[in-house]
Amino acid sequence: MEKPHHSYLIVKANKLIEAAYRLTMAEQRLLLAVLAQIDSRPTGDSVHGEDFEVSASQITDLYEIPLKQSYELMRDAAERIAERWVVIQHPDPDIPALAYTRTRWISAIDYLPSEGRIRLYLAPKIMPYLTQLAGEFARYKLKHVSAMTSIYAVRLYELLIQWQMQGEREVAVDWLRERFVVPEQYSRIYDLKRRVVEPAVEQINAHSNLWVRWSQRKVGRVVVAFQFQFGLKANQPAIPAPAGHTGERGLTRSEIERAARPGETWDDVRVRLMRERDKSEK
Repeated sequence: MEKPHHSYLIVKANKLIEAAYRLTMAEQRLLLAVLAQIDSRPTGDSVHGEDFEVSASQITDLYEIPLKQSYELMRDAAERIAERWVVIQHPDPDIPALAYTRTRWISAIDYLPSEGRIRLYLAPKIMPYLTQLAGEFARYKLKHVSAMTSIYAVRLYELLIQWQMQGEREVAVDWLRERFVVPEQYSRIYDLKRRVVEPAVEQINAHSNLWVRWSQRKVGRVVVAFQFQFGLKANQPAIPAPAGHTGERGLTRSEIERAARPGETWDDVRVRLMRERDKSEK
């Protein structure tokens, strides 16, 4: 029988998945433990509370690690994640002048050491990207990334799950470096492949519901993009879109999927379709 926590869903706006940020694996695990608690279906126009409790026993349950290690993860990761920034590019297509939003993940932390738990308060600017109030979303089960030990594997998995219906995605090398905030020591393409892409693909194949193959595209002798082909493994159901969820101005998820071009993000497709619709209506 599947454990209850295996059904936990992570829901993120595509803008957040494609944001620029860097977290350690411990910080990512703590953040996912928070996101798994969010009821991403808002009631009316309100946003659910921004405070979420995480205990060491929950960390142990989610990631199947020893309790002592969970205490250390929770304590150390909480201190560091409070200082982390995330940069969301072009957060509002209706405001072209807004180039990016830079925000913290966490605005405050309450410590309850005698009870083995902490309370994290998500930053207000992050909440719309976690509660289906900001554009198109991707959804996946926490169990598909919980065994991963590479932060790049989690990030790449999220980039691929956005395009689950397409089965392929091309990612520019420079774009990947920027979004993943890849360390300078991986500046050579050889190191980027060996330290980032190869282990990420290996762990996705080993632990998630996806199979992945990858190749590279060159201009001359220079690698300019990575190309990923992927799909659901046998007997793995797709995660459906939220019931009744559509894009802005009546664009449905299926319309966006059908119109997607290689290399486009969900929001690129949505904005393009909206502009095309505006032109046809004039």
